Amino acid sequence: MEKKNMEQIAQQLNGRWKQDHSQNENYDLFLRDLGVPWFFRKLVTLFKISPVEEYIFTGDQITYRQYANRNRPFEMTLTVGQPPVTITPASGISFQAQISWDEYGRLVTRTRRANGEAVQTGRIDSKGDLELTTLLPTGKTCRRVLNKVQ
Repeated sequence: MEKKNMEQIAQQLNGRWKQDHSQNENYDLFLRDLGVPWFFRKLVTLFKISPVEEYIFTGDQITYRQYANRNRPFEMTLTVGQPPVTITPASGISFQAQISWDEYGRLVTRTRRANGEAVQTGRIDSKGDLELTTLLPTGKTCRRVLNKVQ
């Protein structure tokens, strides 16, 4: 993929996003794959809870922040095309993550946990929303749509 196209897509992805729960597909499976306990998964679904997610692009580096905890947002920085990096969030359960661009202009994140590898692709859809599709280690697919917030 051409560097110019990557830069345009990165500019569109830059910013803060919040999930549109009405467009979720298999979201409970996604949360279960992340290790979220049953009770909390039901609360998230019932009350449509979703943290703000932020993407910051600086050249080939991408910083991802999730503001689920206002006092300690989760943050990871990855470099496109580099080998997997080990991330240890506050939960203490480490995982490996790697990021790249595919030939269709989608951002591809590979995440390896104890239960296997998940592959997530992200793209901007025709309405300007961020569509994230994740192939879970179980072989199931989850789709989330996020709207840009100011």
